Amino acid sequence: MEFVFWALVSLIVLAILLAIWRFLTLRSRGQSILLRRLPASGVHGWRHGTIRYNGDDLEYFKLRSISPMADQVFNRQHLDFHEPRTLTAEEKKFMDEHLSVATLCDDGTHYEIALDTHGLMALTAWVESAPDIRHERIDHVALRNRITRGKNGK
Repeated sequence: MEFVFWALVSLIVLAILLAIWRFLTLRSRGQSILLRRLPASGVHGWRHGTIRYNGDDLEYFKLRSISPMADQVFNRQHLDFHEPRTLTAEEKKFMDEHLSVATLCDDGTHYEIALDTHGLMALTAWVESAPDIRHERIDHVALRNRITRGKNGK
């Protein structure tokens, strides 16, 4: 019985340490946003979090999560950006009135993301600067080296 008690205490302490680590590291490195998956009605579904740009990926970390990994990852190659809109009267009740809401489409799944003017400008530039998949050139030498790795010969 004493073992179970100490195991539970250890798990609780570990969860608290993970939450503190995630909160302190992510808040200083990312852009604070609100995100929700569509379809959503009214003001339901908004989740506070942080986004971070990591190469061709946009990583979303929920505020109330203790996972050390991103809760949602959007790849820039598969992301479509739609025109932003202003907040509705109901949304202004719990969001800062200077935020804008943009719609993102990730391979057929639609999301709304609320962020400030600078964050919206950065997101727009990041999405629009992505090279088109059809225009990317394949490095045949690197591909051949990858295929023949570990084999003797040329």
